[in-house]
Amino acid sequence: MDRVDFFNPFDSRPVEHEDRLTWALLIALKYDPHLQHFLYDLVESQVGRNANARTWESARISTQTKWIRSGSIPLVSVLLTDVPIDREIVVEWSDREPRYDGIIEYPDRMTLIIENKLKHGNVWQEQLSPSRGSFSGEIETDTLHGTAVCLEWSNVLEGVLKYANSPIASFASREIARDLLSHVERTHPKLTPYRTFSLCGDRLDSLRRRIILLLAEISHEYNVKTDKDQLYRPDSIAEIVRMRVSRNDSGLLRLRVAMWPASTAKQADRFQMKVDSSKFLSLCKQDWYVKPNLNFSYRGKKLVWATTTWDCGSYLRFFFSGTRHYGRKYRADFSALIDEWERERLISTGDRKQLDSKFLGTRREMLDVNPEFEVYREWDLDQVIRLENQGKLESHLASAIAVPLSTWGETL
Repeated sequence: MDRVDFFNPFDSRPVEHEDRLTWALLIALKYDPHLQHFLYDLVESQVGRNANARTWESARISTQTKWIRSGSIPLVSVLLTDVPIDREIVVEWSDREPRYDGIIEYPDRMTLIIENKLKHGNVWQEQLSPSRGSFSGEIETDTLHGTAVCLEWSNVLEGVLKYANSPIASFASREIARDLLSHVERTHPKLTPYRTFSLCGDRLDSLRRRIILLLAEISHEYNVKTDKDQLYRPDSIAEIVRMRVSRNDSGLLRLRVAMWPASTAKQADRFQMKVDSSKFLSLCKQDWYVKPNLNFSYRGKKLVWATTTWDCGSYLRFFFSGTRHYGRKYRADFSALIDEWERERLISTGDRKQLDSKFLGTRREMLDVNPEFEVYREWDLDQVIRLENQGKLESHLASAIAVPLSTWGETL
């Protein structure tokens, strides 16, 4: 069941309908003056400042209405759509009998007539032209702004996202803004402010959400499960394939794809049977990094990670050449084992102290030795954006992930 939120009521109408999206935005605006200011400024930047504006009053908002009761001018037709529209759309008085998606009146400032079109190709000029019959009284011809203001949904939602993370917003306002973004992500993911990496800029939270959408696309194509920022491949040698964006030591943003084969004794047994050692150790020639990631767990919970000095070849030969040095070890054998591993520098003195604390210094009678590897590759975010702009990102990443998987006989 979906979590309870402001824009997920019980309703027979499909939530994907564009009317529901308009309603959700207008509700968020109704209850938050800061968001009203934000939308006003977006429109005003294209219309020009209203010289008659006085003290700010909260906007009056209505939806799915035939009437415009406002005397605030100018009267501006606003189109919300999926992509930028560069051409000028002339707005004139119309004789039609319209039903407006939304009316937003900023007292003594301007009145916005909202038209939402999720597919820009469905826009036609007369839909953006209001009727004089929508007013109860006389209205002057020159009160109508002559061209439509076109706003891209992703730009509007980017402002909502910034506000959702802003310290100026109250708890309730942040929750409403986040519920609006969740509603869009659930029903119209292509409109989100994180639908492309370039739109996300350098905001790590937006980039994380973009990765979630990217993984959803890959999982749909390859019938793989997802869990937030990772692909989940149960009963595989590497069950998790994770994607994250982080900054390197120079402050540059990079996308990292990582996996951890042989993370349990069961996985290690299968890895030992299937791995092509030479291909696995040659992954560096295909831009992948391979590092030993030896760790120790108790009843499935990993407690200590070793900082071995061994190279990958020595580590691979030690754990995967027939003798089963990994798996469950009991207290009677464990002390001598870690003494030997410390002498051989498979583990450090610091690792030894942690193991003493987590195991020998407790009543735990056993531990599991996991001969895990970390296998990862990184891309500069500029390269990711170029691939995305070319429409090649998903296929490029899927092909890249297939390279290490193939060295132990698996596919995505």
